[in-house]
Amino acid sequence: MGGWFHKKTDGRADLEPGWVFRNIRPGNVVEVAKIHSLSKDSLGIPHVRFDMMLFTPGQTRMLEGRRVLCLASFTKQFPERVSA
Repeated sequence: MGGWFHKKTDGRADLEPGWVFRNIRPGNVVEVAKIHSLSKDSLGIPHVRFDMMLFTPGQTRMLEGRRVLCLASFTKQFPERVSA
């Protein structure tokens, strides 16, 4: 995948803690993910730990808490990097 998600030589994606990404879902619900950390599990699969918030069309903000996704799932779910 191009753009923000090219791989570094150590196999880790080019993502950094503190970066913020978003996904706009149907109904204009916006998921916002702020990266907390990047790590690999015991099998070497890269994972992204992130804090997630939801914003509804009525500007209601809901803190969803800390989540973990494998890197491939994270990059599919949150395709757009936004300013913090």
